[in-house]
Amino acid sequence: MAKVKGIKKLNKAICAAFADFGITGMRLTDDYGYYLNDATIDYRLTEGHIEDKWFNEFIKERFGYNVKNTFMISILHEIGHHMTLADIYENDFVYDFCMKEKKKITKKMKKADKKKAKKLEWRYFNLPDEIAATAWAVDYAKKHKKELKKVWGNVQAALLDFYNKNITEEG
Repeated sequence: MAKVKGIKKLNKAICAAFADFGITGMRLTDDYGYYLNDATIDYRLTEGHIEDKWFNEFIKERFGYNVKNTFMISILHEIGHHMTLADIYENDFVYDFCMKEKKKITKKMKKADKKKAKKLEWRYFNLPDEIAATAWAVDYAKKHKKELKKVWGNVQAALLDFYNKNITEEG
């Protein structure tokens, strides 16, 4: 298997694009999701997962916002967790509730068919910490279109550089 090149440079470039929000690290993951751990965001480069579609549908339905870039809204959502964390988790009850519900949902997702999984995702998306992060992301995206276009240009350049370092003509 070929070695993947330029991950550190890619992470650094994406992190720099979002540094104004206090994000101190980015990590490329092969998991299907995006996660915030302290001030580091784990992200993925593949799109098209059913969860992406459901998340975008949820945002359209709940906030009236048509997502054009799943990668960006997902990163903004994770930043939204960072930005709303203190407000949401200042009450231990809310924190405990969210964590317990997430465990229940995760357990049920393992056995769920597609229809049930979508309902569980919607339940997850509506948890207090998740809805606050998404609301922050959508609000920011609506109010800062020009800035996000510039940020996306920087991220896209870093992504293209990363892909160019790793794409070969060999099978």
